[in-house]
Amino acid sequence: MKKIILVFTLLASSTLFAGPVVEIYECELNEGKSYDDLSSMMDTFSGYLEKAGLEDTYTAHVGFQQIPVKAGSVNWIGISPSAEDFGKAIEWFTSSEDGRTFGALYESVYSCENSFMTYITASSK
Repeated sequence: MKKIILVFTLLASSTLFAGPVVEIYECELNEGKSYDDLSSMMDTFSGYLEKAGLEDTYTAHVGFQQIPVKAGSVNWIGISPSAEDFGKAIEWFTSSEDGRTFGALYESVYSCENSFMTYITASSK
C-alpha cells in the first residue's frame, strides 16, 4: 500500500511542478505536397482551435529542418501551458469531428516517423 501511495504522490507532484508541455514530431512532406499546403493546413488548424475555444490551450509551429539540411522536412512543435491544457487539446483531437477531420488533413500533407514529448521544468533567463 505504501508503494502505491508513493507512486501516486510522485506522479501527482511531477505534473504539479511541471511547466509547459512540448511535443515535437519529425516529419516529411508527402509526395506532391508543398510548404504552401503546409501553410494552408496550419491556417485550418488555427481556425479549428479558435472554434473549439482552445487557442490558449495549444499552440503549434511548423518549420523545415536546416541543420543538417533535410529536403521536404516538416518539424511540428506543439506547446501547451500545462499538462491539463495538453489533455484538453488531445481530447479535442481524438474525440471531436473537427479533430478527426484535421487529423486526416495533416496525414494527407505529411508523414511522421520520430516524435517525443517533454515537460519544461527549467528555463534560462
